[in-house]
Amino acid sequence: MGFIRFGKADYSTYFFVGSVVMFLSTLCCLTAFASPYWTKRYLDTPKDFQNIGLWELCLYKYRHYKDDLQIPYTGCFWFWTNEMYRFRDWIIPPWFKWVQAFATLAFIFTIATISSLAIAVFSAFRWQWKYQLFWCIISFVIFAFELIAIIIYGIYSQDRLWMPRPEFNYLSYSYWFEFAALVLALTACALFGAEVNFLREPFTGDIDDKHLNDEFRHSPSNGSHMQLTSGRNRRPQSEL
Repeated sequence: MGFIRFGKADYSTYFFVGSVVMFLSTLCCLTAFASPYWTKRYLDTPKDFQNIGLWELCLYKYRHYKDDLQIPYTGCFWFWTNEMYRFRDWIIPPWFKWVQAFATLAFIFTIATISSLAIAVFSAFRWQWKYQLFWCIISFVIFAFELIAIIIYGIYSQDRLWMPRPEFNYLSYSYWFEFAALVLALTACALFGAEVNFLREPFTGDIDDKHLNDEFRHSPSNGSHMQLTSGRNRRPQSEL
């Protein structure tokens, strides 16, 4: 495991690559969260239903069978607009609310994680294993939330009581962006875990040295990693 230098700052390879991967996961999560293309209608099929996301539905001259007025709806509608109040229970069944909840939690945790990583890039606490362990755990939590969301949606999106004629629909790019986000989050989790192991390794032979590292406040200079890595080339105090 080597180091990457930008200007006067050094970054461990695991941390640097993990941060980049987490940034890509954030972009994928944001795209999936905001875009209305979790399910889309195939071309050359009836176009009354067009596409749907977590928060928006697009229709073309659609008449819902429970609407007494049989008004045709055309355009994209946010779920909580006045036009959708007749169909809200149909559009947002209980399973869909769980998808929204887990996707929202994953999005919140992702934004919090990438924000803390942005601060760590300019700070020396990135060399402390406890922070790396925090990012490892939170990345796995994000992965778990996103996995639950796509499994629920993948199973129930073909329900005939939800979208009309599901055989004409397919899981579109927003859904697969969410899948990409969870794969990248799991990859970042593994990289941060490897960084934890790297930072703790010099002190596994002496508990006093490990406590000294936990309490040490590194300077933000380009030599901030030296106290951590120098332990690889010396014997622990317990053997002296």
